[in-house]
Amino acid sequence: MSKKTALGAAAALAVVAAYGGATWFMGRQAETSYLEAVEDVRKVLGKEAVVSQDYQKGFFSSQGRLVLQWVPPASEESGQAPQPIRVVVNSQVRHGPLAGGRIAAAVVDSRFALEGMDEKSGKLLAKATAPTLLTVHGLAGGHHMELMVPAGEVGDEEVTLRWQELKAEFSINGGRTQVNGKFQWPEVAFSGLSSKGDEEADPATENRIAITFKGMSGDFDSQIIDELWMLAPGKGSVRFAQIDASSTPPGGAAKPMLALKDLTGTTTIDRNGKLMGMSTSFKGKGLVGPLDFESVGFEEKFQRIDADVVKSLQMALLESYSKDGLKAMAQDDDGGKIFKLLADNAQRLTAALPAYSMKFFATLGGQQAELEYGGEVTRAPAPEEVAQAGWGPVLLKNSVLHANARLPKAWLPQLAKAAGQEEFKSDDMDALIGMAQAAGYLRQEGDNLISSLKMEAGQAKLNGKVMDLPNFMH
Repeated sequence: MSKKTALGAAAALAVVAAYGGATWFMGRQAETSYLEAVEDVRKVLGKEAVVSQDYQKGFFSSQGRLVLQWVPPASEESGQAPQPIRVVVNSQVRHGPLAGGRIAAAVVDSRFALEGMDEKSGKLLAKATAPTLLTVHGLAGGHHMELMVPAGEVGDEEVTLRWQELKAEFSINGGRTQVNGKFQWPEVAFSGLSSKGDEEADPATENRIAITFKGMSGDFDSQIIDELWMLAPGKGSVRFAQIDASSTPPGGAAKPMLALKDLTGTTTIDRNGKLMGMSTSFKGKGLVGPLDFESVGFEEKFQRIDADVVKSLQMALLESYSKDGLKAMAQDDDGGKIFKLLADNAQRLTAALPAYSMKFFATLGGQQAELEYGGEVTRAPAPEEVAQAGWGPVLLKNSVLHANARLPKAWLPQLAKAAGQEEFKSDDMDALIGMAQAAGYLRQEGDNLISSLKMEAGQAKLNGKVMDLPNFMH
């Protein structure tokens, strides 16, 4: 063997040894990450939810199997204990540093399956394919996940839900302090029979309601804070190309109820010390019934909310779910616990002087109508005040509540027509407005009808005039 050949062989052997060592080390790291993820599942869903787990470690790849269980609420009709439903997660783990054609510490391909379903549930899900999740563990400690839900359909003659392929991506940084993601969902459609109280749905006599969402997409960027899931500081947005809703009577043609398009929504959650705020806005355009709006939307705000109280409420909900699933959360006892927790934390909530506001708006024929309402606590009541009078009267005396409405007069004929009144004479309209003005319910400002209500310090004013309150509100 020549010297060059020997050096080449030694170099190749060193590379193989180094790669093998890296693969072995990253395989150990992948196993540790997998077991940590299982523990996180236990924390969220409860220990009883994890039926079994198994991890078979190999040199270049490993296999994991996790079985989760959920027990549906018992049926009042049968009186028998329901059959547990199991979710089986089979994961193939490819070790780095070259994992599945990617430079990564590991790549995990997880596939889901359902077990334990009865015959009826099996038929409902016959046209649905289980989702898949691809998780890439970065060399620097971050994670990137790609979720794919294949197109499918579930349902029967009464209710049907069908969808096109959903694709979503999520990324978590190495310090597990930030998460961001995005999704695309071309279409989701729901079709079901209108309800008639407690009676069984009858396709021959009931209208069929259809709702379709098209061109959905969204993104978010949020902090990761323990015990503050879904409400941590960050931003998110969602878009809909179109939302349609219709009602079809038996043997008749479909009647449009809603046809909105170009809808965009944003949510921002911020935090200043222990206080949180959340603002949400949504805007679009299109038909609502027979009215074609140039724009419709709303703006909602929560301000000065105690973050520790939010954590406590979320943990209480999580504990109720972990104990016995959705059934426990629906029981009166657990509902009572949630209300008791609210009552116990009411002093802390009001001490932050929280505020809430909602504003709806719509533009028709170039003129905009608005409806807004809200309230805020202006002074935190002392415990002695609450003990003496109760939370309701005390909050009324220490809060400001308001509601305002503005409606263009030009809208009235179109609103009347939409309500089924074909002829709406101007004389009749003026008479109705005059009576409402005389009673103090509204006033005119130019081409708009205005009405405002304000409650402060136990006193209510309608359009600036003091009005009597019911005895229980004093």
